[in-house]
Amino acid sequence: MSDTKVIFWDVYGTLVTSRRGDLDSLLKREDELRMAFDRTARNFSLRAAPGQLHELFLRGIQAEREVRTAEGNAHPEVRVDEIWFKILEKFESDEPPTMSFAREVALFFERQANPKELQFRAFDVLTTLKKRGVRHGIISNGQFYTPIELSDLLDEESHGAIRTYESIFDVRLVFFSFELGVAKPDPAAFHRAVEALTKGNIMPDDCAFVGNSLTNDVAPAQHVGFRTILFAPEAVADSAIKPDLVIHNLGQLLEWV
Repeated sequence: MSDTKVIFWDVYGTLVTSRRGDLDSLLKREDELRMAFDRTARNFSLRAAPGQLHELFLRGIQAEREVRTAEGNAHPEVRVDEIWFKILEKFESDEPPTMSFAREVALFFERQANPKELQFRAFDVLTTLKKRGVRHGIISNGQFYTPIELSDLLDEESHGAIRTYESIFDVRLVFFSFELGVAKPDPAAFHRAVEALTKGNIMPDDCAFVGNSLTNDVAPAQHVGFRTILFAPEAVADSAIKPDLVIHNLGQLLEWV
C-alpha cells in the first residue's frame, strides 16, 4: 500500500476511543446517563429535573429515528443538537433557546457522559503520514461535536501546535453522518467521497479506509473500491468480509503506507 494517496478514517473506535462506547451503548446505561443529565441541568440552571431530561432525550432520539425509517432511511442519523434544541424549548419559554446554546448544552453533556481520548499512536501516525504526502480524510458516524472534540484532542496531544483537525485532514474529504442524515453502513458517505476524489483525478484504488468494523467500515469501503484496513486490537472473528490488511495497533500502518 505504499502508493496510497489518501487515507480515509473512521473516528470513534479507530482514531478516538470512547471510554463508554458509542451513543447506542451509552443509552443503555441509565445510571451513567442520569448523572450526566444531573450535571448538565445544574451547570446551565435548567428548569428541568434530570429524569425529565433523560426521558425527553431518549424519546426524542427514538421519535426522530422512527420518522426517518418510515421515510425509507434504513440507517438514519439523528442530529443531537436538534434534539437538545427541542428539549430546551419546553423549559426555557421566558427566553427561547438558540441553536448555539443548544449546542453548548449538548457538548457539555457529551463530555460528561462520554469522555474520549486519542487512540494510542493515532497522533504519531497521522502526522507522520501527512509528512510523507498522504492526504487524510474522514468518513465517520458522528455529531456536530465530533470535529470539535477531535480538534481538542489533537490540540492537547500537540501541546497547542495543532489547534484544529483541519490542519491534519483535508476538509474536502471529510464526511460526517450528522451532515448527511444517514449513518454507516449506508454507503452514501463513501459515494460522496468518491465524487470528491474524482474531481481531483484520484481513483478509489489509490485510497485506503481505516476502520474498526467489518460491517460498518470494511464492507461499504470495499463496495466503492477502496483498499481496506481493519483496526482490530483484539482477535478478529471469522467473516465473509475480508479486509486487505488487519492491524492490531495504529503504528503498524507506518510499515505499510
